[in-house]
Amino acid sequence: EMLQSAGTMWSPGFLDGELKSHPDRSLKDHLKGTYCLMSTIAKAHRLNEMLSDVSLEIAGITHDLGKAHPLFQEYLSGRGGGVDHALPSAWFTLNLSGRNPNVDGMSAVWLAEAVRRHHTYMVDGGEALDFWLQHDKRAFKEQKDAMRKLIPSWDIFLSEEEWDDYAEKLMIKRKKILNAQSWLFYRLLYSLLITADRMDAIGVRKLKMRQLPLFKEPDFSRQEGSPLDAWRQQTRESCIRSVDSIERPGLYTLTLPTGAGKTITGLDIARRMTQKLGSRTIIYALPFISIVEQNSSVARGLFGEEDVQEDHSLSELRETGEQNQEPMSRMKTLFRYWDAPVILTTMVQLWESIYSPKANDTMDFHRLSNAVVIMDEPQTINPRYWRGFGETLQYLSSKLNSSFILMTATQPYIIRGTELSPEGLSFPCNRHTYKILHHKYQLDELPGLLEEHIEGLYEKSGLIVLNTKKSALKVYTMIKNNMGAPVYFLSTWMTPHHRRLMMRFLKYLEKKKIKHYLVSTQVVEAGVDLDFDWVFRDLGPLDSVVQVAGRCNRHSRSAMGGSVLVAELVNEQGRSFSDMIYDDILLDSSRSTLRLKDRINVFDESAVSILVDRYYRDIMERLHDSGIWKNLCDGRWGPQDKPNLIEKHSDPFLAEVYVEQNDTVRPMFEKLIGTKWTLENLSEKRHLHRILLQYLIEVPCKELELWRNKLATVAFKDELPPLDFNARFQCWFLTREGSKYVYDHISGFNLPMDSEDDESAYFL
Repeated sequence: EMLQSAGTMWSPGFLDGELKSHPDRSLKDHLKGTYCLMSTIAKAHRLNEMLSDVSLEIAGITHDLGKAHPLFQEYLSGRGGGVDHALPSAWFTLNLSGRNPNVDGMSAVWLAEAVRRHHTYMVDGGEALDFWLQHDKRAFKEQKDAMRKLIPSWDIFLSEEEWDDYAEKLMIKRKKILNAQSWLFYRLLYSLLITADRMDAIGVRKLKMRQLPLFKEPDFSRQEGSPLDAWRQQTRESCIRSVDSIERPGLYTLTLPTGAGKTITGLDIARRMTQKLGSRTIIYALPFISIVEQNSSVARGLFGEEDVQEDHSLSELRETGEQNQEPMSRMKTLFRYWDAPVILTTMVQLWESIYSPKANDTMDFHRLSNAVVIMDEPQTINPRYWRGFGETLQYLSSKLNSSFILMTATQPYIIRGTELSPEGLSFPCNRHTYKILHHKYQLDELPGLLEEHIEGLYEKSGLIVLNTKKSALKVYTMIKNNMGAPVYFLSTWMTPHHRRLMMRFLKYLEKKKIKHYLVSTQVVEAGVDLDFDWVFRDLGPLDSVVQVAGRCNRHSRSAMGGSVLVAELVNEQGRSFSDMIYDDILLDSSRSTLRLKDRINVFDESAVSILVDRYYRDIMERLHDSGIWKNLCDGRWGPQDKPNLIEKHSDPFLAEVYVEQNDTVRPMFEKLIGTKWTLENLSEKRHLHRILLQYLIEVPCKELELWRNKLATVAFKDELPPLDFNARFQCWFLTREGSKYVYDHISGFNLPMDSEDDESAYFL
């Protein structure tokens, strides 16, 4: 009765009650359940103006009708290989929507297309139209006959004349159909359909739409941890007062110096905006997983444990035992669905939810509606995407009543938003002075450079940041016994588990004021709360240099100020390490801004904002826009035109290595490779895999082969070889005995002594 009242001319009584959608779910109940979940989610996120309930109902109740095929029913019973059900279902969608007076004629094709592709990915709009337009009258008649055979009681069909007229309109209005409005309609519908379909299949029957929790007011002025706490409190109060003038969702910037407490300030502003604008979700996106983990802890302290969801590839659900078997917990485990009122995720995951054509990646897209989205350190986004990404955010804000806040110390030219921080805000004192050297130097000249240009080099703690892992390892080996204090190391050749422990230990040394040194790659750049007396940075993009400088006298504990030294290092062939990994335009703009050709350039922290602005202007003059917004407006939203925030290449020269760092790793690995995984235990597999990712590194294959040849001459007591290759999972397993040689307890993966001097694959 509920379905008939929506006016779709569809009666649930026509379906055979014996038909199944899944082994334990009737097809009739699954179609009803999917529609009801779609409708509930759409209402909760105020999507009714974009997607009518009739459209949701049509997609929901037709999306799996193809499963009525006898071969699919046999497949559910464990016999045969099944049959494609998405395309036959889409024909029911097209006929039903095409005959419904409450559905816009051009929307019908996107309803059908969402159903046709709901198990795969979105194709380009032009390709989608071509698919449907290839069916002439004869082909259309054949499809109608197939529908009658599949469900004999179905009696809602477009006539051949209606189809011919409809196809003609699609051709004539093709250019008008392929636009941003069609993209948004299609993507929202696709997001809701896939989400509701997965939910019902897993067993989610009803949704409890959670409200934003209360906020525990922080007070910097009472923390007594730093002389700057009172200034941070004043800064926060000034920023949150800006919310008073906000009347509608929009684009905003929050430009705060490093060390100003922007995580708490940003979350506080977002919370106040949700209250004022009636938003229901806060989404906080950060560039690196380590910062997500760090800031999630802060968010849980402000909003409470239960209402904050930490989402990234290494995150684990905090529910345990029987709770972990609840349908919504399985939904989050299997598909990384954003369920909580406060979401902390990676910039990559946010980017994929907006642009990725893959079905599972689109599931969180509808959560952007009626939300406040914070993007922390947005300058990490490729500058070629800045203009198009900004145009995308502007469109989403206007259509979905969403607010986007770009928060950083070095604000890139992505949007022209309303600034939420006080005009002219700067740090109350000069924390460090920059010295930029204009020559190029060999790596082995670095110790001499440090002695010449850093006063009190051996009396104070220091940080050295290199551009490649190999150069960082060489410097670590070069200085670890010559600094008069312990030297530590950070790079992605250390497992995430190892890096996390090292970060905790470094914070302990800092708290106890124990002198130490750290050699690192760029993993310490943004958001890492470490504090050193002096910093060296191999030349990189100016914003990266400034981010590293943020680790120098971060909390202004030294009244004398810290020293930031920047020089361009080269390998033995004279090639700059920075040229191996960074875009030429970024480096050229940095060199131009820092005037490296003129002289040694010395300036203090107060000059940084002017230099960064000059640097970003120079980049925008040199760059050509990538066209990501134009692609959406022209209907090019398939995989071939998808912008990748991080270029992912299937590198045949890199191998995955699981490191046996404790007694739990091997049993988990053996269970992962030895279990027969099915849909019923798939959540356990993904949970297990996420834990094992904590012990995974990627290293060059040639280095592993060199190590395996070396270790072949060493006697081991372990029953496994020190480096064991698993052909099924295409990965290596490094045993504890092998780790004595291959993996250092401080610096992680070791290079063999006869490793070739090739830097190109050794950054980060």
